[in-house]
Amino acid sequence: MPRLSALAFLLFLALAQPAQEETHTVAPGDTLFAIARRYGTTVEALMRLNGLENFLIQPGQVLRVRALEATHVVAPGDTLFSLARRYGTTVEELMRLNGLPSPELKAGQVLRLPPRASSPQEGGLAREGRTQEAPGDKEDYDPENPLLRIVLRYLGVPYKYGAASPTALDCSAFVAQVYAELGVALPRTTREQYGALLPVEDLRPGDLVFFSFGGKEVDHVGLYLGRGVFAHASSYGSRVVIESLLAPHYQKAYRGARRPPQEARK
Repeated sequence: MPRLSALAFLLFLALAQPAQEETHTVAPGDTLFAIARRYGTTVEALMRLNGLENFLIQPGQVLRVRALEATHVVAPGDTLFSLARRYGTTVEELMRLNGLPSPELKAGQVLRLPPRASSPQEGGLAREGRTQEAPGDKEDYDPENPLLRIVLRYLGVPYKYGAASPTALDCSAFVAQVYAELGVALPRTTREQYGALLPVEDLRPGDLVFFSFGGKEVDHVGLYLGRGVFAHASSYGSRVVIESLLAPHYQKAYRGARRPPQEARK
């Protein structure tokens, strides 16, 4: 076996050396969103890293903002979706962490990985009698599925309440625009979508998942992609992201799923 050159050996050491854990002490006026922007991470990642169940933080509280990092060498057949599921993170977080302009990967590419997700706690899905393992977890999601390919094109589009355009949109506009590209018309608002579509218990890719963060009425909607993750236009992240449906704060706010017409998946 040929010896590694000095440069290659140093590069190997650099890639193998984990980053030091970093913390932030919450100051008066700090918010999770402001802290996430300061450290180049996401609100969801901070909540997961610190085991937070809601968005409230207190002055003097010490938050972990960065933990030991690992890397993954892309193998033939790897996709961001499969890697996100494997390492307990999101497609959007992997793209941000590695500065990727698109979801495409090349064999041999070295990706930085965020800290592993903590174990989800009891919440909305468990209250409905379902297990923590989301339906479809044992099934591979087809990366060539038209719905997933459309969703990936919207990643990073800014969130704006009431907006419905290619440059900005809100949560209900996002799912409506995805389905419009599949030839299916959905109602415009979250409440209209929730009321117009039939409820389902067995989640399937393409189902709409609904949440209530402000009270009893549904006020947020996302698009289930399978294997426990969903895409949505996040007001906290200020953009379209893919996140885990099993995260504690989403489980607590979860209010059920609705299925658009079946022809949407043809």
